[in-house]
Amino acid sequence: MRIFHSEEEMRTYYVLKPWEHSLPPDLFGLVGSVIDHISSHPPARLDLSQEELREEMLETSRNELLRLARNTGIRIAREGNGSPDILDRISACVVRNTVGLGLFEILLADEHVEDIYVDAPASRNPIHLTLNGIGGKPTMMRATTNVLASLEEINGLVSRIRYYSGRPFSEAFPILEADLGELNARATVIGPPLSQEGVALALRRHSDIPWTLPRLASNGTIDPFAAGLISFLIDGHSTILICGARGAGKSALLSAAMFEFPVAHRILAIEDTPELPIQRMQSLGYNVQSLVVQPSMGEDRESKSEEALRVSLRLGESAIVVGEVRGREARVLYDSMRTGKAGSSVLGTIHGDSPESVLDRVVHEMGIPKRAFLATDIIINIGLHRPRGSQTPERRLLQIVESPEDEEGGFRALMDFDYGMGLVTERMTSPSRIISRIAGTWNMDYLEALQNIQARVEMRSLLIQAAHRSGNEYLGPEWVCRANAFFWQRVEKGKGYGDIVGEFRRLVS
Repeated sequence: MRIFHSEEEMRTYYVLKPWEHSLPPDLFGLVGSVIDHISSHPPARLDLSQEELREEMLETSRNELLRLARNTGIRIAREGNGSPDILDRISACVVRNTVGLGLFEILLADEHVEDIYVDAPASRNPIHLTLNGIGGKPTMMRATTNVLASLEEINGLVSRIRYYSGRPFSEAFPILEADLGELNARATVIGPPLSQEGVALALRRHSDIPWTLPRLASNGTIDPFAAGLISFLIDGHSTILICGARGAGKSALLSAAMFEFPVAHRILAIEDTPELPIQRMQSLGYNVQSLVVQPSMGEDRESKSEEALRVSLRLGESAIVVGEVRGREARVLYDSMRTGKAGSSVLGTIHGDSPESVLDRVVHEMGIPKRAFLATDIIINIGLHRPRGSQTPERRLLQIVESPEDEEGGFRALMDFDYGMGLVTERMTSPSRIISRIAGTWNMDYLEALQNIQARVEMRSLLIQAAHRSGNEYLGPEWVCRANAFFWQRVEKGKGYGDIVGEFRRLVS
């Protein structure tokens, strides 16, 4: 893979050369023969999971490769082919091109690839990508690949997605949405009559490494002060909505914020596309339950989301995390927040490019009274910043605001993006109502609350510094959980914030 930018065309190109294309002609031909054989001899069992099917096909391809190699006299030797695992690599290549997603799997394996687009007609349009994090920065760029997908490849891909999902796809059902399991991606396919020129599709790749607030601060999406403030607000059982346009990074910030809960805290997560780091949290000991809303035929997503939220409110005292607030479930959510039934905390994302647009959408589109909307404590706005009109936007935290105190008031910024300086700045020149409320429930004055926030800021800064010195594991969820536990344990013992930060500095040095 190679990425280069054409200044003359103002376009970015992503040049892909699959590994198997570098094989000697005899081995390359052998791969093609095995692919043809497996394609014409489907597995006997059709009730296999995606993982089971791939394992079975891997063994079948190994055996068929060895059989054909013996019959043709082609050597698949460990020596002389440049790799000790040549048979395994060729077998994996066969699996990828039979029961897998072909070249799309190679693209999905690239940590910088976020979205893959195939426009109809696929045979005349190269595959396009959205890339992120190039050069370690929170940049988002669009790229054109050197790959054209044939009609046969697209039809095979759609057949496999339909098989794995168990969902229909035809002229009567021209939209197919499915999770791609072990590939950690989400597929959306559209076909005729919705797409007149044939099948088109989009694949969204989920991050392999869970986002954390220190990781987002390390790449410049937020800064350490924002990380410490968000940690404090979540610890203080605030109700927080994260807003932004599609692709702005809402889900990444929501996922990162979830690691700021105490491990013993019960969390209920409602989402229609599995993107939140539920399995990683459970592996760390979190008490977290996922409710995935995937409506069946004849059902609508809003009713399923509303039902899931109502069920979650009956599952006991829990923090509620909503992947996206979008429809009728909002009324249930706000009613429960207003009456105190929503538990200890509520986190969620919502489409909107500013706090004002969120208020307008919730009140006028979702029909939530403004007085009920005031149950939202904090709105975090994340967006795409284009320095000097650049065609390579950067994901940036734009605002952290607290909601009005009453129906006549306006939003008050705790942090705001300074477009002249190109960074977010702290705006707490006068006491914050939400911070004051948290301070009151914690039996501390406002000054101590600010010291509490600052200690969290400094600890996250220390994690970032340690990552720069010793490796990115310091930005991972394990160290975030460890840092939070370290902080809370010493607060319980009555230690001062300066002493806590000093001890943590020695720990990570």
